[in-house]
Amino acid sequence: MKTVDFQIQEQIPVIAETDVLVVGGGAGGFAAAVMAARCGAKTILADQHGSLGGTTSYAEISPMMPNDYSPDGIREHAEPLDGPLYMEWLQKMYCCLPPDLRRDCINAQRRNGKNRIVSKDIAALAMEELCQESGVRLLYHFMLIRVLRDGRRITGAVFHTKAGFRAVLARTFIDASGDGNLAVAAGCGFEMGDREHGLCQPMTLCFKLSHVNPDACSREEVQRLFEEAKGAGVIDTCREDLLRFGYYDEDVVHFNATRVIGKSPLDPLERSLAEEEGRRQMRQIVEWLRASVPGYEQARIHSMGSEIGVRESRRIRGMAYLDVDAFRDRARFPDAIARCNYPIDIHSATGSGTKIVAMGVNEFFEIPYGCIVAADVDNLLIAGRPISVSHEIHASTRVMPPACSIGQAAGAAAALSIREKTDPCRLDGRAVRRELIARGAKLN
Repeated sequence: MKTVDFQIQEQIPVIAETDVLVVGGGAGGFAAAVMAARCGAKTILADQHGSLGGTTSYAEISPMMPNDYSPDGIREHAEPLDGPLYMEWLQKMYCCLPPDLRRDCINAQRRNGKNRIVSKDIAALAMEELCQESGVRLLYHFMLIRVLRDGRRITGAVFHTKAGFRAVLARTFIDASGDGNLAVAAGCGFEMGDREHGLCQPMTLCFKLSHVNPDACSREEVQRLFEEAKGAGVIDTCREDLLRFGYYDEDVVHFNATRVIGKSPLDPLERSLAEEEGRRQMRQIVEWLRASVPGYEQARIHSMGSEIGVRESRRIRGMAYLDVDAFRDRARFPDAIARCNYPIDIHSATGSGTKIVAMGVNEFFEIPYGCIVAADVDNLLIAGRPISVSHEIHASTRVMPPACSIGQAAGAAAALSIREKTDPCRLDGRAVRRELIARGAKLN
Protein backbone atom coordinates (compact mmCIF):
# COMPACT_ATOMS: atom_id res chain seq x y z
CA MET A 1 0.00 0.00 0.00
CA LYS A 2 1.30 3.44 -0.89
CA THR A 3 2.00 5.63 2.15
CA VAL A 4 2.60 9.30 2.89
CA ASP A 5 4.58 10.91 5.70
CA PHE A 6 2.31 12.59 8.22
CA GLN A 7 3.36 13.48 11.75
CA ILE A 8 1.73 15.59 14.41
CA GLN A 9 3.66 16.98 17.34
CA GLU A 10 1.75 19.40 19.49
CA GLN A 11 0.81 20.13 23.07
CA ILE A 12 -2.66 18.63 23.55
CA PRO A 13 -4.94 20.29 26.12
CA VAL A 14 -6.03 18.06 29.01
CA ILE A 15 -9.72 18.84 29.40
CA ALA A 16 -10.43 16.51 32.34
CA GLU A 17 -8.93 14.20 34.94
CA THR A 18 -11.09 11.47 36.45
CA ASP A 19 -11.12 8.21 38.36
CA VAL A 20 -12.78 6.18 35.58
CA LEU A 21 -12.95 6.87 31.85
CA VAL A 22 -15.41 4.83 29.79
CA VAL A 23 -15.00 4.95 26.01
CA GLY A 24 -18.19 4.06 24.14
CA GLY A 25 -21.81 4.73 25.08
CA GLY A 26 -23.69 1.62 24.02
CA ALA A 27 -25.45 -0.91 26.25
CA GLY A 28 -22.19 -1.95 27.91
CA GLY A 29 -20.72 1.54 28.15
CA PHE A 30 -23.66 3.33 29.72
CA ALA A 31 -24.07 0.51 32.27
CA ALA A 32 -20.35 0.64 33.11
CA ALA A 33 -20.43 4.39 33.61
CA VAL A 34 -23.59 4.41 35.72
CA MET A 35 -22.39 1.59 37.97
CA ALA A 36 -18.93 3.13 38.43
CA ALA A 37 -20.50 6.44 39.43
CA ARG A 38 -22.99 4.80 41.78
CA CYS A 39 -20.14 2.97 43.46
CA GLY A 40 -18.47 6.28 44.24
CA ALA A 41 -15.99 6.81 41.39
CA LYS A 42 -15.70 10.08 39.51
CA THR A 43 -16.68 8.92 36.02
CA ILE A 44 -16.53 10.27 32.47
CA LEU A 45 -18.20 8.60 29.49
CA ALA A 46 -16.89 9.63 26.05
CA ASP A 47 -18.65 8.74 22.81
CA GLN A 48 -17.99 9.57 19.17
CA HIS A 49 -21.66 10.29 18.46
CA GLY A 50 -23.97 13.04 19.64
CA SER A 51 -26.05 10.76 21.86
CA LEU A 52 -25.74 7.47 23.67
CA GLY A 53 -27.08 4.18 22.39
CA GLY A 54 -24.31 2.61 20.35
CA THR A 55 -25.59 -0.22 18.18
CA THR A 56 -28.93 -0.06 20.00
CA SER A 57 -29.61 3.37 18.56
CA TYR A 58 -27.39 3.85 15.54
CA ALA A 59 -27.95 0.39 14.07
CA GLU A 60 -31.69 0.43 14.91
CA ILE A 61 -31.69 -2.80 16.93
CA SER A 62 -35.05 -4.20 18.08
CA PRO A 63 -36.29 -6.07 19.99
CA MET A 64 -34.28 -6.96 23.09
CA MET A 65 -33.26 -10.59 22.78
CA PRO A 66 -34.38 -12.77 25.73
CA ASN A 67 -31.75 -13.67 28.33
CA ASP A 68 -34.30 -15.15 30.71
CA TYR A 69 -34.36 -17.79 33.43
CA SER A 70 -37.08 -19.79 35.16
CA PRO A 71 -36.03 -22.24 37.90
CA ASP A 72 -39.19 -24.32 37.36
CA GLY A 73 -38.53 -24.63 33.62
CA ILE A 74 -41.81 -22.94 32.64
CA ARG A 75 -41.10 -20.31 30.02
CA GLU A 76 -44.07 -18.17 31.01
CA HIS A 77 -42.48 -17.80 34.47
CA ALA A 78 -39.08 -16.72 33.12
CA GLU A 79 -37.55 -13.42 34.17
CA PRO A 80 -34.45 -11.59 32.89
CA LEU A 81 -31.11 -12.68 34.29
CA ASP A 82 -29.89 -9.11 33.89
CA GLY A 83 -30.20 -6.35 36.44
CA PRO A 84 -30.30 -3.91 37.96
CA LEU A 85 -29.26 -1.57 35.14
CA TYR A 86 -30.85 -3.48 32.27
CA MET A 87 -34.20 -3.42 34.06
CA GLU A 88 -33.80 0.25 35.00
CA TRP A 89 -33.04 1.03 31.35
CA LEU A 90 -36.27 -0.70 30.30
CA GLN A 91 -38.25 1.18 32.95
CA LYS A 92 -36.80 4.50 31.77
CA MET A 93 -37.81 3.69 28.21
CA TYR A 94 -41.34 2.86 29.37
CA CYS A 95 -41.55 6.27 31.05
CA CYS A 96 -41.16 7.91 27.63
CA LEU A 97 -44.34 6.22 26.40
CA PRO A 98 -47.96 7.35 26.86
CA PRO A 99 -49.68 5.90 29.97
CA ASP A 100 -51.71 3.11 28.30
CA LEU A 101 -48.78 1.80 26.28
CA ARG A 102 -46.52 2.13 29.30
CA ARG A 103 -48.83 -0.11 31.32
CA ASP A 104 -48.91 -2.67 28.50
CA CYS A 105 -45.12 -2.84 28.47
CA ILE A 106 -44.71 -3.04 32.23
CA ASN A 107 -47.30 -5.80 32.55
CA ALA A 108 -46.24 -7.78 29.48
CA GLN A 109 -44.56 -11.10 30.17
CA ARG A 110 -44.83 -12.53 26.66
CA ARG A 111 -41.59 -13.60 25.02
CA ASN A 112 -40.58 -10.85 22.56
CA GLY A 113 -43.71 -8.95 23.57
CA LYS A 114 -44.12 -5.20 23.84
CA ASN A 115 -41.86 -5.12 26.88
CA ARG A 116 -38.91 -6.00 24.60
CA ILE A 117 -39.52 -3.46 21.84
CA VAL A 118 -36.79 -0.87 21.37
CA SER A 119 -37.23 2.65 20.04
CA LYS A 120 -33.73 3.84 19.16
CA ASP A 121 -34.54 7.40 20.21
CA ILE A 122 -36.12 6.44 23.51
CA ALA A 123 -33.24 4.07 24.23
CA ALA A 124 -30.74 6.91 23.86
CA LEU A 125 -32.80 9.28 26.01
CA ALA A 126 -33.16 6.68 28.76
CA MET A 127 -29.43 5.95 28.81
CA GLU A 128 -28.61 9.64 29.03
CA GLU A 129 -31.03 10.21 31.91
CA LEU A 130 -29.58 7.30 33.90
CA CYS A 131 -26.07 8.66 33.38
CA GLN A 132 -27.08 12.18 34.37
CA GLU A 133 -28.92 11.01 37.48
CA SER A 134 -25.85 9.02 38.55
CA GLY A 135 -23.47 11.95 38.13
CA VAL A 136 -21.66 10.68 35.03
CA ARG A 137 -20.00 13.42 32.98
CA LEU A 138 -20.80 12.94 29.28
CA LEU A 139 -18.46 13.92 26.45
CA TYR A 140 -20.14 13.77 23.04
CA HIS A 141 -18.41 13.96 19.65
CA PHE A 142 -15.17 12.63 21.17
CA MET A 143 -13.53 10.09 18.84
CA LEU A 144 -10.70 8.06 20.35
CA ILE A 145 -7.46 8.17 18.36
CA ARG A 146 -4.60 7.35 20.76
CA VAL A 147 -3.81 6.30 24.31
CA LEU A 148 -1.02 7.39 26.61
CA ARG A 149 0.84 4.58 28.37
CA ASP A 150 3.32 4.28 31.20
CA GLY A 151 4.60 0.71 31.26
CA ARG A 152 1.62 -1.63 31.72
CA ARG A 153 -0.76 1.17 32.63
CA ILE A 154 -2.79 3.56 30.50
CA THR A 155 -2.56 7.12 31.79
CA GLY A 156 -4.76 8.97 29.32
CA ALA A 157 -6.76 8.89 26.12
CA VAL A 158 -6.49 11.32 23.21
CA PHE A 159 -9.62 12.22 21.27
CA HIS A 160 -10.34 14.04 18.05
CA THR A 161 -12.97 16.76 18.53
CA LYS A 162 -14.33 19.70 16.55
CA ALA A 163 -11.73 21.86 18.33
CA GLY A 164 -8.82 19.52 17.54
CA PHE A 165 -7.12 16.99 19.79
CA ARG A 166 -8.06 16.81 23.47
CA ALA A 167 -6.84 14.48 26.23
CA VAL A 168 -8.56 12.94 29.26
CA LEU A 169 -6.46 11.49 32.09
CA ALA A 170 -7.78 8.72 34.32
CA ARG A 171 -6.75 6.08 36.83
CA THR A 172 -8.86 3.24 35.42
CA PHE A 173 -10.19 2.76 31.88
CA ILE A 174 -13.13 0.82 30.44
CA ASP A 175 -13.26 -0.08 26.75
CA ALA A 176 -16.91 -0.12 25.70
CA SER A 177 -16.22 0.74 22.07
CA GLY A 178 -17.68 -2.53 20.78
CA ASP A 179 -14.64 -3.18 18.60
CA GLY A 180 -12.01 -3.05 21.36
CA ASN A 181 -10.57 0.20 19.98
CA LEU A 182 -9.14 1.45 23.27
CA ALA A 183 -7.61 -1.91 24.12
CA VAL A 184 -5.96 -2.29 20.72
CA ALA A 185 -4.65 1.28 20.83
CA ALA A 186 -3.03 0.32 24.15
CA GLY A 187 -1.37 -2.74 22.55
CA CYS A 188 -3.67 -5.50 23.80
CA GLY A 189 -3.85 -8.82 22.00
CA PHE A 190 -7.12 -10.01 20.53
CA GLU A 191 -8.93 -12.69 18.52
CA MET A 192 -11.26 -12.25 15.58
CA GLY A 193 -13.78 -14.55 13.97
CA ASP A 194 -13.99 -18.32 14.03
CA ARG A 195 -11.00 -20.60 14.52
CA GLU A 196 -11.24 -22.21 11.11
CA HIS A 197 -11.20 -19.15 8.86
CA GLY A 198 -11.04 -16.09 11.16
CA LEU A 199 -14.38 -14.93 9.75
CA CYS A 200 -16.74 -12.79 11.80
CA GLN A 201 -20.51 -12.93 11.70
CA PRO A 202 -22.00 -10.82 8.89
CA MET A 203 -23.24 -7.25 9.25
CA THR A 204 -26.92 -6.29 8.93
CA LEU A 205 -28.75 -3.06 8.18
CA CYS A 206 -32.04 -2.94 10.11
CA PHE A 207 -35.01 -0.80 9.12
CA LYS A 208 -38.70 -0.20 9.82
CA LEU A 209 -41.65 0.23 7.47
CA SER A 210 -44.88 2.03 8.34
CA HIS A 211 -48.38 2.05 6.79
CA VAL A 212 -48.32 -1.75 6.79
CA ASN A 213 -51.06 -4.28 7.55
CA PRO A 214 -48.95 -7.17 8.90
CA ASP A 215 -52.03 -9.39 9.33
CA ALA A 216 -52.96 -9.30 5.64
CA CYS A 217 -50.53 -12.11 4.81
CA SER A 218 -49.38 -14.99 7.01
CA ARG A 219 -45.76 -15.34 8.03
CA GLU A 220 -45.57 -18.62 6.16
CA GLU A 221 -46.84 -17.04 2.96
CA VAL A 222 -44.51 -14.05 3.26
CA GLN A 223 -41.58 -16.42 3.69
CA ARG A 224 -42.66 -18.45 0.67
CA LEU A 225 -42.91 -15.30 -1.44
CA PHE A 226 -39.50 -14.17 -0.16
CA GLU A 227 -37.84 -17.43 -1.19
CA GLU A 228 -39.59 -17.24 -4.56
CA ALA A 229 -38.31 -13.69 -5.10
CA LYS A 230 -34.79 -14.72 -4.21
CA GLY A 231 -34.94 -17.62 -6.65
CA ALA A 232 -36.11 -15.29 -9.42
CA GLY A 233 -33.30 -12.81 -8.70
CA VAL A 234 -35.70 -10.06 -7.62
CA ILE A 235 -33.96 -9.92 -4.23
CA ASP A 236 -30.20 -10.43 -4.06
CA THR A 237 -29.34 -11.41 -0.51
CA CYS A 238 -28.00 -14.58 1.07
CA ARG A 239 -30.28 -14.13 4.09
CA GLU A 240 -32.41 -17.25 4.38
CA ASP A 241 -35.37 -15.66 6.15
CA LEU A 242 -37.24 -12.38 6.21
CA LEU A 243 -36.88 -11.77 9.94
CA ARG A 244 -39.30 -9.13 11.23
CA PHE A 245 -40.86 -7.96 14.48
CA GLY A 246 -43.75 -5.82 15.64
CA TYR A 247 -43.48 -2.31 17.03
CA TYR A 248 -45.44 -0.01 19.36
CA ASP A 249 -47.50 1.19 16.40
CA GLU A 250 -49.60 -1.58 14.88
CA ASP A 251 -48.81 -0.49 11.30
CA VAL A 252 -45.02 -0.46 11.79
CA VAL A 253 -42.85 -3.53 11.18
CA HIS A 254 -39.16 -3.86 12.10
CA PHE A 255 -36.93 -5.79 9.66
CA ASN A 256 -33.69 -7.57 10.47
CA ALA A 257 -33.49 -9.06 6.99
CA THR A 258 -30.32 -7.98 5.19
CA ARG A 259 -26.98 -9.78 5.28
CA VAL A 260 -23.64 -8.37 4.17
CA ILE A 261 -20.90 -10.99 3.88
CA GLY A 262 -17.25 -10.80 2.86
CA LYS A 263 -16.67 -7.38 4.46
CA SER A 264 -14.60 -6.60 7.54
CA PRO A 265 -16.15 -4.22 10.07
CA LEU A 266 -12.63 -2.98 10.87
CA ASP A 267 -11.46 -2.18 7.33
CA PRO A 268 -12.66 1.38 6.56
CA LEU A 269 -13.07 0.77 2.83
CA GLU A 270 -14.88 -2.55 3.29
CA ARG A 271 -17.14 -1.13 5.99
CA SER A 272 -18.02 1.77 3.70
CA LEU A 273 -18.97 -0.72 0.98
CA ALA A 274 -20.98 -2.70 3.54
CA GLU A 275 -23.09 0.39 4.29
CA GLU A 276 -23.90 0.74 0.58
CA GLU A 277 -24.63 -2.97 0.23
CA GLY A 278 -26.96 -3.02 3.22
CA ARG A 279 -29.00 -0.13 1.84
CA ARG A 280 -29.07 -1.71 -1.63
CA GLN A 281 -30.60 -4.86 -0.14
CA MET A 282 -33.05 -2.77 1.86
CA ARG A 283 -34.27 -0.95 -1.26
CA GLN A 284 -34.79 -4.26 -3.05
CA ILE A 285 -36.78 -5.69 -0.15
CA VAL A 286 -38.96 -2.59 0.19
CA GLU A 287 -39.76 -2.47 -3.54
CA TRP A 288 -40.54 -6.20 -3.60
CA LEU A 289 -42.81 -5.96 -0.54
CA ARG A 290 -44.84 -3.14 -2.08
CA ALA A 291 -45.20 -4.98 -5.38
CA SER A 292 -45.76 -8.54 -4.21
CA VAL A 293 -46.88 -8.94 -0.59
CA PRO A 294 -50.47 -8.21 0.56
CA GLY A 295 -50.57 -5.57 3.29
CA TYR A 296 -47.41 -3.78 2.13
CA GLU A 297 -48.81 -1.94 -0.91
CA GLN A 298 -48.59 1.46 0.82
CA ALA A 299 -45.47 0.74 2.89
CA ARG A 300 -43.27 3.70 3.70
CA ILE A 301 -39.74 3.77 5.08
CA HIS A 302 -40.27 4.71 8.72
CA SER A 303 -36.60 4.66 9.75
CA MET A 304 -33.37 2.77 9.21
CA GLY A 305 -30.08 2.29 10.98
CA SER A 306 -27.79 5.25 10.46
CA GLU A 307 -25.00 2.67 10.62
CA ILE A 308 -24.90 -0.96 9.62
CA GLY A 309 -25.14 -3.32 12.58
CA VAL A 310 -21.95 -5.18 13.55
CA ARG A 311 -22.41 -8.49 15.35
CA GLU A 312 -18.77 -9.36 15.85
CA SER A 313 -15.26 -7.97 15.51
CA ARG A 314 -12.37 -8.12 17.97
CA ARG A 315 -12.42 -10.08 21.22
CA ILE A 316 -9.80 -8.74 23.63
CA ARG A 317 -7.48 -11.22 25.34
CA GLY A 318 -8.26 -11.30 29.05
CA MET A 319 -7.00 -12.89 32.25
CA ALA A 320 -9.60 -15.65 31.75
CA TYR A 321 -11.12 -17.18 28.64
CA LEU A 322 -14.38 -19.02 28.00
CA ASP A 323 -14.66 -21.62 25.24
CA VAL A 324 -17.76 -23.39 23.97
CA ASP A 325 -17.38 -25.95 26.78
CA ALA A 326 -18.69 -23.30 29.20
CA PHE A 327 -21.98 -23.20 27.30
CA ARG A 328 -22.19 -26.99 26.99
CA ASP A 329 -21.36 -27.58 30.68
CA ARG A 330 -23.46 -24.66 32.02
CA ALA A 331 -20.30 -23.46 33.75
CA ARG A 332 -20.32 -21.82 37.19
CA PHE A 333 -17.59 -19.67 38.75
CA PRO A 334 -17.08 -18.28 42.29
CA ASP A 335 -16.16 -14.90 40.75
CA ALA A 336 -18.97 -14.82 38.17
CA ILE A 337 -20.02 -11.31 37.16
CA ALA A 338 -22.86 -12.16 34.73
CA ARG A 339 -25.11 -15.03 33.64
CA CYS A 340 -26.27 -15.95 30.16
CA ASN A 341 -29.08 -18.11 28.80
CA TYR A 342 -29.25 -16.70 25.26
CA PRO A 343 -28.51 -19.30 22.54
CA ILE A 344 -25.34 -19.60 20.54
CA ASP A 345 -26.66 -17.62 17.57
CA ILE A 346 -24.23 -17.62 14.61
CA HIS A 347 -25.24 -16.09 11.27
CA SER A 348 -23.27 -17.58 8.39
CA ALA A 349 -20.27 -15.48 7.38
CA THR A 350 -20.15 -17.01 3.89
CA GLY A 351 -23.77 -17.31 2.76
CA SER A 352 -27.13 -18.63 3.86
CA GLY A 353 -27.91 -20.23 7.20
CA THR A 354 -27.97 -19.47 10.93
CA LYS A 355 -26.70 -21.87 13.60
CA ILE A 356 -28.78 -21.88 16.78
CA VAL A 357 -27.81 -23.90 19.85
CA ALA A 358 -30.23 -23.26 22.70
CA MET A 359 -30.43 -24.32 26.33
CA GLY A 360 -33.40 -24.85 28.60
CA VAL A 361 -35.06 -21.88 30.24
CA ASN A 362 -33.99 -23.33 33.62
CA GLU A 363 -30.29 -23.29 32.63
CA PHE A 364 -27.52 -20.71 32.22
CA PHE A 365 -23.75 -20.39 32.21
CA GLU A 366 -21.66 -17.80 34.04
CA ILE A 367 -18.93 -15.40 32.96
CA PRO A 368 -15.96 -15.13 35.35
CA TYR A 369 -14.40 -11.81 36.27
CA GLY A 370 -11.15 -12.51 34.39
CA CYS A 371 -12.98 -12.37 31.04
CA ILE A 372 -13.49 -8.61 31.42
CA VAL A 373 -9.94 -7.83 32.61
CA ALA A 374 -7.39 -7.09 29.87
CA ALA A 375 -4.37 -9.40 30.05
CA ASP A 376 -1.87 -6.95 28.59
CA VAL A 377 -2.73 -3.74 30.47
CA ASP A 378 -3.14 -3.52 34.24
CA ASN A 379 -5.82 -0.84 34.53
CA LEU A 380 -8.14 -1.71 31.65
CA LEU A 381 -11.53 -3.42 31.78
CA ILE A 382 -13.72 -4.49 28.85
CA ALA A 383 -17.47 -3.85 28.70
CA GLY A 384 -20.06 -5.12 26.23
CA ARG A 385 -19.38 -7.65 23.51
CA PRO A 386 -15.56 -7.79 22.94
CA ILE A 387 -14.74 -9.72 26.13
CA SER A 388 -12.32 -12.65 26.35
CA VAL A 389 -14.43 -15.51 24.99
CA SER A 390 -14.50 -17.77 21.95
CA HIS A 391 -16.42 -17.14 18.73
CA GLU A 392 -19.21 -19.45 19.93
CA ILE A 393 -19.54 -17.94 23.41
CA HIS A 394 -19.46 -14.45 21.91
CA ALA A 395 -22.47 -15.49 19.80
CA SER A 396 -24.37 -15.99 23.06
CA THR A 397 -23.15 -12.99 25.08
CA ARG A 398 -23.19 -10.34 22.33
CA VAL A 399 -26.83 -9.24 22.71
CA MET A 400 -27.96 -6.22 24.72
CA PRO A 401 -29.13 -7.68 28.08
CA PRO A 402 -25.88 -9.53 28.90
CA ALA A 403 -23.92 -6.61 27.44
CA CYS A 404 -25.52 -4.44 30.15
CA SER A 405 -24.59 -6.92 32.87
CA ILE A 406 -21.02 -7.19 31.61
CA GLY A 407 -20.83 -3.40 31.50
CA GLN A 408 -22.13 -2.90 35.02
CA ALA A 409 -19.58 -5.46 36.24
CA ALA A 410 -16.76 -3.49 34.61
CA GLY A 411 -18.06 -0.32 36.26
CA ALA A 412 -18.24 -1.94 39.70
CA ALA A 413 -14.73 -3.34 39.30
CA ALA A 414 -13.37 0.02 38.17
CA ALA A 415 -14.84 1.78 41.20
CA LEU A 416 -13.60 -0.95 43.53
CA SER A 417 -10.09 -0.60 42.12
CA ILE A 418 -10.20 3.14 42.83
CA ARG A 419 -11.47 2.58 46.36
CA GLU A 420 -8.80 -0.02 47.12
CA LYS A 421 -6.04 1.96 45.36
CA THR A 422 -5.10 -0.92 43.10
CA ASP A 423 -5.53 -1.97 39.49
CA PRO A 424 -8.43 -4.14 38.22
CA CYS A 425 -6.02 -6.97 37.42
CA ARG A 426 -5.20 -7.29 41.13
CA LEU A 427 -8.76 -7.33 42.42
CA ASP A 428 -10.34 -10.48 43.80
CA GLY A 429 -13.19 -11.24 41.40
CA ARG A 430 -15.22 -12.61 44.30
CA ALA A 431 -15.17 -9.13 45.86
CA VAL A 432 -16.44 -7.68 42.57
CA ARG A 433 -19.25 -10.24 42.59
CA ARG A 434 -20.18 -9.30 46.17
CA GLU A 435 -20.25 -5.62 45.18
CA LEU A 436 -22.56 -6.42 42.25
CA ILE A 437 -24.92 -8.47 44.41
CA ALA A 438 -25.09 -5.63 46.94
CA ARG A 439 -26.06 -3.31 44.06
CA GLY A 440 -28.85 -5.60 42.87
CA ALA A 441 -27.20 -7.89 40.31
CA LYS A 442 -28.90 -11.26 39.85
CA LEU A 443 -25.98 -13.46 40.88
CA ASN A 444 -27.26 -15.25 43.97
